[in-house]
Amino acid sequence: MTSIKKLDILNCIDYANKNKLFQRLNDVYEILPKGNCTGCGNCCMESVGINLIEFINIFNYLNEKDDLRRKCLNKVIDYYFLEYIKKSPCPFKDENNRCLIYEVRPLNCRLFGHWKKEDYNKNLNTVTQKNVDYKKLIKSKYGFEISDEIVKFRINYCDEFIPEKGYLSKSTRLGFADDLMVLDSKIYSNGVVDIEFKDRGIVEYFIDLLLDENVAYNIKIRVSKDEHIRFIAINRLKKMLIR
Repeated sequence: MTSIKKLDILNCIDYANKNKLFQRLNDVYEILPKGNCTGCGNCCMESVGINLIEFINIFNYLNEKDDLRRKCLNKVIDYYFLEYIKKSPCPFKDENNRCLIYEVRPLNCRLFGHWKKEDYNKNLNTVTQKNVDYKKLIKSKYGFEISDEIVKFRINYCDEFIPEKGYLSKSTRLGFADDLMVLDSKIYSNGVVDIEFKDRGIVEYFIDLLLDENVAYNIKIRVSKDEHIRFIAINRLKKMLIR
C-alpha cells in the first residue's frame, strides 16, 4: 500500500494534458526572471518543496525515461532513509553538479538566487531553528540524535548569482507560488486524485508513491537507530520498489 497511488498520478497526467495544465505550468516558468548562474551546485542540497502539479510534471518526465527514473529513485531512497544520518545533495543532482531533471525543475529551484539577501538570510535562520527544534523532538521521542552535520547545514546565500532584472520581492515570489496553487486546486477540486493536501518536498512525493508514509517513516527511524541493519534494509527496499 502506498500513500500516493500510481493510477491516481496517471489520471492526473491525463487530466493535466486534456486541460492544458502542463502548458500553463510552463507558461509560469517562462515568465520567471533569468540570471547568470555559475553552475557550482552548492544550492542543490535539499529536498525542495514542490506543488502537486510539479510532481506530476516531473513524474511524467521520468516515466518516459526508464534508466533515468531508476537512477533517480535509487538516489531518492538513499536520501530519504539516510536523511538523519548524513547530509546528502539533492538526489536529482548528478556527480557533475548537473540537474538530472533540469527541463522540469521546480519553481523553488528556478527562484533560487532571485531572493533579496536580507529576505533569504531571515528565512534561513528560521529554517535552522526549526531543524534544532526537530532534533530535540526526535531525541525525546525516539532516543537518538540527528547528526549536527544535518541540523546545522546551511545553504548560504549565493553572491555569485546575478539576476538579469534585479532581486524579487517576497510578494512577487509568492505570486508565482500562488499561480501554481491555482493549478493544484483544479486537480484537487475536480476529484482527480485522492492525496492528502499537505506540504511535501520532492523526495517525500516520490517516497509516498513507493510506500505508505507511516511505514516509510517507521523504517527511516529504525535504520537511523540501528546501523547494523541500515544498508541491508535499504538495499532490500530498492530491490522491492524500483521496477
